[in-house]
Amino acid sequence: MTDRDQRTVGAPLALLVLYTLFIAAITLTPQQMGTGPDTLIGHALDLFAAHRETAWLTYERVEKLGNVAMFIPFGFLAALHFGRRRWWLGFLFGAGFSAAIEIFQGTVLTQSRFATLSDLVTNTLGAGIGALLGLCCLAAWPKGPSRRESEKELAPV
Repeated sequence: MTDRDQRTVGAPLALLVLYTLFIAAITLTPQQMGTGPDTLIGHALDLFAAHRETAWLTYERVEKLGNVAMFIPFGFLAALHFGRRRWWLGFLFGAGFSAAIEIFQGTVLTQSRFATLSDLVTNTLGAGIGALLGLCCLAAWPKGPSRRESEKELAPV
């Protein structure tokens, strides 16, 4: 391993694969999450609208915040997987994955989904926030011994 700590290799990649499949299941299927008045989201929006302090939480804003929040773990796990030197790939892969989703929605799922630039921007923003959080965790996590140091410790005297 060059810049990645041995402890941060397998788990983030496995979680990243699982989380990528989760995002794909949410975004690449013809059926959208229930957003009608008799759904959980509809009831929550009614509750928000009933109070002056939360009336600003419209469906459009909740959707945008949800897109950002959905991609934060993606960027975070990708940054942990790629390590300190290449943490920014979490942001880049998040942007690429979001672009692929939007292209698929805009070409294959045109009857039930809508590809928007807003989704691309908010998803990418979320991935960037997650990647920065991952970098912060990597910086705070004590760096393990390098491969050379480990080999010296194991070498016979």
